[in-house]
Amino acid sequence: MFDRLKNSLTDDAERKIVAYLEERKQEIFDFTCELIRTPSVNPPGNEVAVSEVLTRRLQKLGVKETQIAAMDPQRPNVLAHVRGKDDGPSIMLSGHIDTKPPGNLAEWKTDPFEPTVVEGKLIGLGSGDMKAAVAAMVYAAGALNEVGDIPGRLSLALTADEENGSLYGSKWLAAKGYIDADVCVIGEPAGVLREWESIHLVSRGAALFKVVVYGTQMHSSISDQLPGVNATLKMAELAIKMQRELRRYLTFEEHPYCLLGPTVNVGVTASAGVAYGVFPGRAEFASDVRTVPGMTEEQVKADVQRFLDDAMTADPDLRAELDWYLMVEATEIDGANPVVASLVSAAKSVLGESPQLSAFPGATDAAYIQNAAGVPCIASFGPGMLPSAHSPNEAMNADGAVEAAVIYALASVRYLRSQFRGSQS
Repeated sequence: MFDRLKNSLTDDAERKIVAYLEERKQEIFDFTCELIRTPSVNPPGNEVAVSEVLTRRLQKLGVKETQIAAMDPQRPNVLAHVRGKDDGPSIMLSGHIDTKPPGNLAEWKTDPFEPTVVEGKLIGLGSGDMKAAVAAMVYAAGALNEVGDIPGRLSLALTADEENGSLYGSKWLAAKGYIDADVCVIGEPAGVLREWESIHLVSRGAALFKVVVYGTQMHSSISDQLPGVNATLKMAELAIKMQRELRRYLTFEEHPYCLLGPTVNVGVTASAGVAYGVFPGRAEFASDVRTVPGMTEEQVKADVQRFLDDAMTADPDLRAELDWYLMVEATEIDGANPVVASLVSAAKSVLGESPQLSAFPGATDAAYIQNAAGVPCIASFGPGMLPSAHSPNEAMNADGAVEAAVIYALASVRYLRSQFRGSQS
């Protein structure tokens, strides 16, 4: 990668950026491993230790304008700024610093908190989702700070709590005015079938809710003598019916980047009953619907309720209530936004090919960075593979963090320069 880059670049500042990152490629890898070794599992949620690791490294790299912003001291966000020689445009790089829990440790072939390289893959909890991207952003900021020959500003927003709703992270930061840039790039893993597969212009939304089913709680020894409704069985019947039928109740328009439309996942959690000897009188299951641009919380909620009303009309013994949690709405950035061209150009320089433009299947912090703070946002472009995220033996290309650092640094400087020249003409 570096040999090809050095031979193709003609701009002195970009050459300096690449040289800076090449000299530190082992350091970038080691820092990624340090982040993986620093637990930030959510839930329960505590990003203090990892925020301290990030702050120390930013300051070591000369990025002095660094701060902690937190609604709760145990849930810190790390913010940083690199300012160039001129006032002008601004770009933000954002990544979350928490991870999902590792799950069943017996399914891991290695210790999830001890990064291990096997056949060119870096294995570890949060490797691709998304501590490699966060490490890359830190070093991209260090590179631009070292070169200094940039107009405008590069900012970092390294956020808490993304894996459990972003209430302490991007949602709070947006509400308090900490999200401030012309554009933002989020480093969620860009690969579904292969790494660096797509620049995701769309972040699908997520509607999260539970359905509570009521039955007849009584002594189980007499369930064959007295009439009663088994809430567990009714829940099972309803969950199967919902998985088969809910999608056609949903109101949405086709989208060119979301050809499959919304995704319905019924029964992501479930609970029922009290104990042996008790005929179950209550059961509940949680579901999520991955929404496409244009779908609103009010409409999705109404669509789900309409499904439940029809189901109860068809089955007089069914009593079900909708327990709505929240909806994170989808986002979309205009493909003509200059940051898209800057990312495509930088990716082609580093990887030798241009990624496609597509939609991120899940929800990201773009929901708050774009919808709440008003900053147009690339929903996802980072190292790693989405199918590996949230899974045992999470892994990514061992060179991914270094590749990402170069892509982010080059894309940032190209965007800032293009926008500065445009403002001067």
